[in-house]
Amino acid sequence: MGKSIRKRKKYTAHNQKSAYLFIAPSMIILSVFVFIPLIASFVISITDMNIFMKDVRFTGIGNFIRLFADDRVINATFNSLYFTLLEVPLQVGLALLLTVSLAKNNRYCKMLRSVYYLPFVCSMTAIGIVWSMLLDPNMGLFAYWLKSVGVETVSFLKDPKLAMPTVIAVTAWKGFGYTLTLLAAAVLNISQSLYEAAQMDGAGSFQKFIHITVPGIWPTISFCIVTTTIGAMQMFDQAYVMTQGGPLNKTETVVQYIYDRGFQTAPYDLGYASAISVYLFVIVAVMTFVLRKIILSRGEETDV
Repeated sequence: MGKSIRKRKKYTAHNQKSAYLFIAPSMIILSVFVFIPLIASFVISITDMNIFMKDVRFTGIGNFIRLFADDRVINATFNSLYFTLLEVPLQVGLALLLTVSLAKNNRYCKMLRSVYYLPFVCSMTAIGIVWSMLLDPNMGLFAYWLKSVGVETVSFLKDPKLAMPTVIAVTAWKGFGYTLTLLAAAVLNISQSLYEAAQMDGAGSFQKFIHITVPGIWPTISFCIVTTTIGAMQMFDQAYVMTQGGPLNKTETVVQYIYDRGFQTAPYDLGYASAISVYLFVIVAVMTFVLRKIILSRGEETDV
């Protein structure tokens, strides 16, 4: 009996060592590119440090007090929230609506899902450049179409009222194919017997969508909402390429302001930029926590 227990313990220890060996590469990558930079940001945020890392001095919470009095931080926070609150529902909602008609295993639906997915694999920088050219009021394709029908050209990226909605539309267009792919895969896993039973009971397409499709793919919808929200709050590439934060800082996000303060505009204040990054980390963490609570409670209601 004792010999059997020792063998079992030895076998368990061997399995644990193998498990640690398999996760070691991922942990090393996460440590180098996530955990260590995160800790470094917290440390640098309480110092006065420039990009050359000279004359470093401890400031405590001075940088954090400074950021709450910075109008550009407030403006960038508003822009990031505005972008997130519009882009996330647009992207997820568009993908969810298209999922209803494309969640089939025929060649036509597979082809369309592949076509919609293509923009997602392209670089956001390349996408931003292409759309900037298409929307150019002087030489863009959209300007040509408007002129051809006698409509005055619109400066989508230079108008303070249209710049952010345009960036939101381009971002949703690029990303919804990925969300569509996830949702379609989830819909295909729902048992067809549920739809057949609902059909026999006289349920319409909308009722089947609300009472079968949405509850059946709710975990996937939740995942898409959370991950898209986190990504939206860190938006940088598209605004930097398409508008450079303008016009009148109407598209300047928190990440873009962090880059500006730390690496673009002299004096290069890494301490202050790091404090803003910690501020953004806290906002994203709180939003993620709240979303998770709401989503979990919604999931429990669905299960009931």
